[in-house]
Amino acid sequence: MSVDQEINVSIDNFPEGEKSFVEIPFEVGADIERIEIAYHFPFGGGGSVIDLGLAHNGRMRGWSGSERGFITLEEDRATPGYDCGPLAGAWHAVLGIVKIGPACKVDLKIRLINKRQRWLVGELHSHSEHSDGGVTVLDAIHRARAGGLAFLAITDHNTTSQNTIRPDDPGILVIPAMELTSFWGHTNFLGLAKPVADWRCRGPHEVVDRMAEARANGATIVINHPFQNSAGGKWQSGFDGPFDALEIWNGLWTPMNAQALAFWQELLLAGRQIPITGGSDFHLKNRRRHGHPSNRLRVTGSSIADILSAVRAGRNVVSFSPHDLTAEPVGSGHPDFGSRIPSASAIAVSFSGLANGDEIRFVDETGYTGSVRPEAGRFTVETKLSARFLRFEVWHGEEARLFTNPFYAE
Repeated sequence: MSVDQEINVSIDNFPEGEKSFVEIPFEVGADIERIEIAYHFPFGGGGSVIDLGLAHNGRMRGWSGSERGFITLEEDRATPGYDCGPLAGAWHAVLGIVKIGPACKVDLKIRLINKRQRWLVGELHSHSEHSDGGVTVLDAIHRARAGGLAFLAITDHNTTSQNTIRPDDPGILVIPAMELTSFWGHTNFLGLAKPVADWRCRGPHEVVDRMAEARANGATIVINHPFQNSAGGKWQSGFDGPFDALEIWNGLWTPMNAQALAFWQELLLAGRQIPITGGSDFHLKNRRRHGHPSNRLRVTGSSIADILSAVRAGRNVVSFSPHDLTAEPVGSGHPDFGSRIPSASAIAVSFSGLANGDEIRFVDETGYTGSVRPEAGRFTVETKLSARFLRFEVWHGEEARLFTNPFYAE
C-alpha cells in the first residue's frame, strides 16, 4: 500500500481580516480510510480565535469552531460535529477567522491514512426491543462493546426503526440491518437502513423477490439458520435466489447447525463458492451472548462497507467466541480465506488459543482428509492445495469450535 500522506501548512496572512474564511484544499483518493486534522494558533494572552471545519466537494461536512484542536473523519465514524460519509473527492479545511491577535499564525497538519488490512471480530445476527430482543439498542451496543466486538448488526424482524439510533461511539461500528422474517424462512439484509420498501411475502417466490430488491439496493444477504426446527424458521425458499453467505452456526451448536454444515459441504461439492457466517441470534430470553459464535474478518479498511465486502469474499473465520480461538493464514504473500489460488499452492494456517483435546480437521471435496491434535495452544498447519477446495475445522469431541472458509483452486 502507498505511504500515508501528510500536508503541513502555516498561515500568518489573513488578507480579508476578521470575520472571513481561509480554505486549504486537498484531495482524497479511494484508498484513504481516515482524514486527520490538527491545528494550533496562539490563544490565551495572544487573543486569537480561529475556528475549524471541513468542506467536501463544495459542501460543509462539519464544524467544530475553536473547541477542538484535533478531528478525525471516516466513512462511518467521525469527531462529533462532523458528518460521516464517503471520503473520496475534493476537500477544504476551512478556517473561520474570528479574531486576529498579535503575531497570529495558524499551523495546520492534514494526514490522510491509507486503508490497512486488519482482523475485526463482531456479530452479524442479533435483536433488540424493536422486535423481540428484549433490550434497548443502546443496551445491545453496550453488551457487544463490553464483549470486545468491533462491529454489531442489529437484525430486528421486519423492521428498521432500530437503525435510526446510532450513538457516538468510536469503539464499535453498528451495521444497519433487518432480518426478513417470512413463513418460508429468514434472511438478513445487511448494510442498509431500509433495504426493501415492503417486507411482506405471500409465498416463497416473493421471498426471492425481496432478496432481489435488497440486493439491487446494495444489501449484503445472508440466509439464516436454514434448518431451524420451526415452520417459519426453516429455509423453504430455495437457493437459486440472490444471497451472499450462509449462516451455518446459530447460537449454541445444535443438530440444526450440523445439518447446515453438511449442506454447505454439498454446495461446495456442487461448485458453489458460498461463504459462511455465524450469529448469536441474541434475544434476552434465549440467554445468548453477542459474539457467540463470532465472525472474525480480514478487512481492508475501517468502514461498514469494508466489513461487508469481507463477508462476501469469505475472508471470515467463524469461532465459538470472539477472542479465545483464532485461525489465520501466515507466511510471505499468504492468501486470505476465500481466495482463489493456483492448485498445489503451499498453505500455512496458524491456530491460536487451542485447548487440550482440540482437533484440527482438514476438509476438501472428498470429506475429512486428515486431522491433528496439537499439544500446544498455538499450532501452524502446513499443507498444499491438492483439491478443488480446502478448509479447516476445529472440534473438541462432538463440540464445534471453529470453521474457516475454504481456499479454492483456480
